[in-house]
Parts: sequence; C-alpha cells; structure tokens
Amino acid sequence: MPRFAFQVLALLLLAVLAGPLWALKVTLKSEEKPIDVTPLRLEGGNVVVKRGSKEMTYALDDFVAESAFEIRKSLTAREARPLMALARFALHRDLYAQARDSAREAASLDASLATEQQEVVSLSDTLEAEALYARANAEIDAADAEGARKTLTGLMQRFKDSPAARRAQALLSVLDQLAAEIKARQLQEEARKAQEAADAELKKKRQPIDDWLYEFEVQLGKDERRLSEADGDARAGHTGRGLGAMEEIVNNCAKARESLVKNESYLIYKGQKERAAAISERAKRLMVDTYERWVSHLFAMKNFAFASKVCERGLELDPKDRRLLALKVDIDEVYDKKSVLDGISPPGSGD
Repeated sequence: MPRFAFQVLALLLLAVLAGPLWALKVTLKSEEKPIDVTPLRLEGGNVVVKRGSKEMTYALDDFVAESAFEIRKSLTAREARPLMALARFALHRDLYAQARDSAREAASLDASLATEQQEVVSLSDTLEAEALYARANAEIDAADAEGARKTLTGLMQRFKDSPAARRAQALLSVLDQLAAEIKARQLQEEARKAQEAADAELKKKRQPIDDWLYEFEVQLGKDERRLSEADGDARAGHTGRGLGAMEEIVNNCAKARESLVKNESYLIYKGQKERAAAISERAKRLMVDTYERWVSHLFAMKNFAFASKVCERGLELDPKDRRLLALKVDIDEVYDKKSVLDGISPPGSGD
C-alpha cells in the first residue's frame, strides 16, 4: 500500500476512535429550539460536547430521549457489546425501534448475543404494545374515537399475540359506546364551565347593588345592638345619651327605607327585590321597637306630651303593636293632649 494512502487510513481510524467530527442537531429538555453540538466523549452518565467554540458537559438525561440516544450512538464503537449496551440504553428511554435495531446489529457482530438480542426485542415489543394500548385509552378519554380505533388496530396488527392486543380487541368492541359516554361527560363539563363563567359575569354586574344592600344589613345589625345599649343608658339615668341614640336609630332606619324605595328601579337581578323588602321590614321592626323603648322612658320621665307624639309615630308604622297601644292607653289616662294644645297645663303641674 502506498505510504500516502496508509497515512490517510490511519488518520481516518484515529478520527473514528476519537469520536465524531460532525455536529448533531439535538434538543435539551430545558430549551425549546434544537442546538448543534459535536459529541467528544462520554464520562459516565455525562457527555462532553463542543457547542460553538466551547467544550461543555451535560448529563445525557438533560437531553430529550431521542437526542440522548443519538449522542450515545455517535460515541459508541461498532462492536457487539457496546451496541448491546446502546440497545438497553434505548429501551430504558422507551425508544423501542432503536433498541431492536441496536440489539440486532450487536447480534449480527457476535452470534453469542442472539439470546440477549431476543430478550431485548421481546421486551421492546411488550412495552411498545402496552404503550400503544395506553395511547388508545388516552385518545378515548379525549373522545377521539377514530384515533383510538387506528391505534388499537395497529397494535393488533403489529403485536397480535401480545396480552395488550387481546385487551385492544375487547376495547375495540365497545369503543363507540365509551367514546360517546366520554363525549357526553365532556359536554357536561363544558356546560358547567360555561355556566360558571355566566354566573361570574352576572355576579360582577349585580355586585354593586348587592354590596349596597349588604351595607344596610350591616348598619341594621349595629343599630339593633345600639338600641340595647341605649336602653341600658336610659335605665342607668343617662337619659340624654340614651334617648338621643334612639332618635338616631329611628332616623337611620327611616333613611334606609326611603333609599330602598327611591332606588327600587335598580333592583333588577334575582332576589334583590326580596332582599330589599326584608331589609325594609327589618328596619320597620327596629323602628317600632325603638319607639316602644323611647315612649316607655318618656312616660317614666312624665314627659307625656312628647311621649304621646312619639307613640303616634310608632303606631303609624304598626297600628296593631300591643306594646304601643298599651302605652297609648296609659298616656291618655294621665294626660289630655288637647288641653296641652290649648295651653292648659296638665293636671297636677302646679302642685
């Protein structure tokens, strides 16, 4: 052999042993776009590559499965044992076709690996059949009956003697029914979501008025508690503070009821008119209760003229309130309103 030709062959051999001198287009799991790298060497589970002008080290599992296999393959010698190891590397990453091809190539280089090759091929077939069955189920869940039918048919044709193929045959017989049931559930879910969206939009529109009504309810709660406190003040002798608070409570309730009537046209959403009516009735009841307490304290103070007027206001709201009716009888027994209006002092005022 000429010396020049020998040198060329030697250089080519060194290049093969040293690893590939061409770039591979691979994809990292952490990056969307493929990158160009030149694999240099393996270091355990890592690979050293040239990316641009820099040498970089990555874990093989940093790459998507297909890219990790191509990198490992590019650095694998075309020898039986390394190729069988490559086959198992592919098998562990669900790359069944690559696993079968690598195992067959290994066995073609070393006949003693025939049994191991058959094990890899058999396991690849079993796992791929199960993967296809799982994919068909996922397509059924997505109501893709035609996609599932195609997957199941392909499974049965390629792996007809496998357990997955037998299950596929059974599933194929009820495929349309299953797909229809799942589609119905999907439609129900879509309807539920649409209703939720509509409810959210409705809530957004009605929220200002609902909040406005809620403010009345909160104020009524405060005034109900305040009436109890005002009654306690009046009983304790702090009549000015107690009766003043009662007057404020009555005025608050009257303003609330007036506002509800004035803004009734804004109560357009379901339940708002009923809620407003309940608030108005609650305010009315609080006014009557307040008038009753107010009149009782005025009567005890012998302020019959004012007690009579306050009692009349309460009876205008509820002419049948027994407490106010009883107080009116008591007031009328000791005080003639007409005499006061005529300028005549009540009996006993000059004693």
